[in-house]
Amino acid sequence: MEKKIINFTYEEYSSKEDLNEADRELLEQAHVAVTTASPQFSHFNVGAAARLSDGKIYRSSNKENTSIITCAEQNLLLYLHSIFDKFTMESIAVSFQNMNPGTNSDMPITPCGKCRQLLLEAEDDGGKPIRVIMAGQSGKVYVATGVYSMLPLAYSKAMLQQD
Repeated sequence: MEKKIINFTYEEYSSKEDLNEADRELLEQAHVAVTTASPQFSHFNVGAAARLSDGKIYRSSNKENTSIITCAEQNLLLYLHSIFDKFTMESIAVSFQNMNPGTNSDMPITPCGKCRQLLLEAEDDGGKPIRVIMAGQSGKVYVATGVYSMLPLAYSKAMLQQD
């Protein structure tokens, strides 16, 4: 047996003010998307905004009802797939606001496992790494330069291809 180590490298910024203009703009759009969330049960508002290769920005938020709960990233990707046959995502920003009393919304939020998988497939489809910007309402911001770095040993479409 041989033990292996997987390293994860990401950038950490003290605040959104330290981001470049394009990333800061995208994060602001994710903050706007947070205000459109409807988390009836968790009171945990999440927003996502994506910049496509044409420079246009699209945004979405999480939704909850009695039969289903969907993440902001999932809703955004489903929307993009519904309006485009193919698209290349340059970057995505994710933010949140915890509306529960006595909670803090200043730490970076990261995509859940299901959303990482969906983003990884969007990265594969687009043919280039997606920059992932993760933040709360204030404070530190994390940036990953590709989804594969966030999902080591990923299951990908390549595994489904036949020789």
